[in-house]
Amino acid sequence: MSTTTLPRSIYTNPSAASYTSTPSAAVSSNAVFDFHKSLPTYTGPSELIPFPQIASSLNLKNLYLKDESHRFGDLPSFKPLGLSWGIRNGIIAELSEEAETPLSPSISLYELAAKAKEAQMKLIAASDGKMGQAIARLGKLFGVEAINTRIFIPSDVDGGVAEKVRQEGAEAIIVEGTMEEAVREAWLHSVAVDGVLVDVEEDENYEDIPRWIVEGYSTIFKELDIQLGGKGPDWIVVPVGIAGLAQAAVTHYKAPRLWGHVTRVLTVEPETAASLHISLKKGELLSVETGETIMEGMNYGTVAKAAWPVLKEGVDVSVALHDEEVKAAMETLSGEDVNVGPCGGAVLAALEGILKDEELRKELRMGSDDTVVLVGTEGPSDR
Repeated sequence: MSTTTLPRSIYTNPSAASYTSTPSAAVSSNAVFDFHKSLPTYTGPSELIPFPQIASSLNLKNLYLKDESHRFGDLPSFKPLGLSWGIRNGIIAELSEEAETPLSPSISLYELAAKAKEAQMKLIAASDGKMGQAIARLGKLFGVEAINTRIFIPSDVDGGVAEKVRQEGAEAIIVEGTMEEAVREAWLHSVAVDGVLVDVEEDENYEDIPRWIVEGYSTIFKELDIQLGGKGPDWIVVPVGIAGLAQAAVTHYKAPRLWGHVTRVLTVEPETAASLHISLKKGELLSVETGETIMEGMNYGTVAKAAWPVLKEGVDVSVALHDEEVKAAMETLSGEDVNVGPCGGAVLAALEGILKDEELRKELRMGSDDTVVLVGTEGPSDR
């Protein structure tokens, strides 16, 4: 065994190599990808950064970082991909309820925005970070005027969150209490005003928009297919929060592919918030109490229920990390002139911990001809 410090806990699932996913019609038909390319905010694929020196040190053929930290400028990186697709479909569904004829799924952004503006459509959400600002800005693309976008913000967060929402022209409503109270108030308000509630977390009465948001993340991997010349990587390394991004990755790469092999998926979590990791080990979906970690964007104690069946069957390897390992990986990337936040460092740290353990590397059949892609979800100042 290597003397290199390893992640505290590693889970492997050999049967995941034979798991086959079934993407939705919107994803498999490229409807989601085509929609994103039609947005004025879409400026092309996020950057795919090669790391030949790190790849050589890890005995890999190719190593890349799919850098999502600059996709939407100052908005949270990959999340507007999901939010925009979720908002679009939520508005279509809401307008179709009032129309004699349901709106066409192929309606243009221009026509949809005009109809939403005419109907005085309202977007409602709760946020304790940048998601509220993202929804406020995206709402304007869909014809939701100014304060018809209403973001409920818990009183215990930094005042800058509300200010950024207001800078987008939306209404920031401060709720006394925690994020849980803000979510409840947003839900009640959306019912009262017949607005579109935008949230990434589902429950038994709220499933469509979270599902659409996950579909929206598929654009990352559609782009990657093109960037790699139509051939998938051997491994994709994905950070896990509530696991929507990981669900999208497994769904994409475990679907039947023309390139003749299945990409294997490595997921990464903080050891202080390893809800997916622990659930995979136990074989059932479990929540955990979170602790302090520099990986704030991954500090969730529960995996989305909709994601669990896909991840249980389709994740090949799951790693739980210490903060110290992530800091070291961030320094390695900084040495390559790539500055990322802790979630970006975590994907490299997880890969290094596996590849530097020769027995584990052999068990996972990670070879010197492999191509690995790390999904970096945040820049150094995203949180």
